[in-house]
Amino acid sequence: MTSATLHVGARPRARGGARNGGARKGDAVLLIGSTGFLGRELLFQLLTRSAAEITCVIRARDQQGATARLHEMVSGLFGDQGWETVRDRVHAVCGDVTAHDLGIDRRTLDRLIRTTTHIIHGAASVRFDLPLTQARRINGQGRHAHLFGEDDLDVGQSFRNSYEQSKFEAELVVQAAMREVPITVVRPSIIIGDSRSGATSAFNVIYWPLKVYADGLLRYAPADPKLPVDIVPVDFVARGILEAVFRGEPDCTYALAAGDRATEAHVIADMAARVFSTRPPRFLATPVERLVVPWLWPLLSAAPWKPFGGSVRVYLPYFRHGSRFDTSHADALLQPRGIEAPKPAEFLEPVLEFAMSTDFGRDRAMIAARERALRHQRHRALLRASAPRRTRRRTAAPRTEELVRA
Repeated sequence: MTSATLHVGARPRARGGARNGGARKGDAVLLIGSTGFLGRELLFQLLTRSAAEITCVIRARDQQGATARLHEMVSGLFGDQGWETVRDRVHAVCGDVTAHDLGIDRRTLDRLIRTTTHIIHGAASVRFDLPLTQARRINGQGRHAHLFGEDDLDVGQSFRNSYEQSKFEAELVVQAAMREVPITVVRPSIIIGDSRSGATSAFNVIYWPLKVYADGLLRYAPADPKLPVDIVPVDFVARGILEAVFRGEPDCTYALAAGDRATEAHVIADMAARVFSTRPPRFLATPVERLVVPWLWPLLSAAPWKPFGGSVRVYLPYFRHGSRFDTSHADALLQPRGIEAPKPAEFLEPVLEFAMSTDFGRDRAMIAARERALRHQRHRALLRASAPRRTRRRTAAPRTEELVRA
């Protein structure tokens, strides 16, 4: 299983004098995709780890609606008091990533061109079954049998769905633009929940087989038990993106992946069995066993598999072929700063526990309770980060692991 996502950081101005998270006071970030799972984490870390001013491009009917959505999002992250703390630093503009010039009016666009120092483009649809034309409009790599390098792009890989193909095509466009604009490309692998709380709002990709397994509908896994699975927590990815954009090299690509720390399918299955208090699934490990699986697809239209039939058809190719990524550029940038992808044993249990306790996003009451606790923690981090510098000298600085496990 693997999912590659393109996040582009463009820097219209020269850098220098980096501070927390690499951003300087006076930096102005245009954040595209702030309402998504990863975008919310990027906004959280920009507000707690940098002094940058942030403008979020938000799809809405009008500017008033965009501002209302931003207020709701910030309050969802930090609570109602959080908005009062950051309202001078974070702003909304009404826009649409699929429209020309992002659908932003000319006057606002001219102002953003004059004042923006960095652009982080993280908007995408993570649906794998969109028609290719629609995926191309929204997304901004594909399957490769060998180690995929950060300098690799067009190596004759095949595509398992429109999502992968649209990402590949978008990166070709971005690569051509590097001749005129300083651009940093970041490729995360499969992004899952927070490394400490396990929290996620996106129960897709790796979550769907775990869900049917927890529901007692999956006792056989159509995969080799040693299938490589490259998963990384959302807080590590957001931290890596900010480091790459503010401190990385222009015209460089960074793979925010587990790399040689990637786990294997049987490790995830064994840990899930412990958390879900059930037996591990039996892997269909032999070539003959796995060959039979596609012939079973017509049965997926019958109960109890009917609700999952479409997902099985979309995700089954990821059970057949794993991917491995070279992370040399990312390691050289992040490891000297003490940042690296945590080992799966360190974050899988809270991720699985959050999924189980919230019934994979179906228990709204439990999600609301968990979110209330997280808002309190985030608000404390925000207050520490927003304290005047003279107060910060007298107060212990927040520990790195309280903001992100790196």
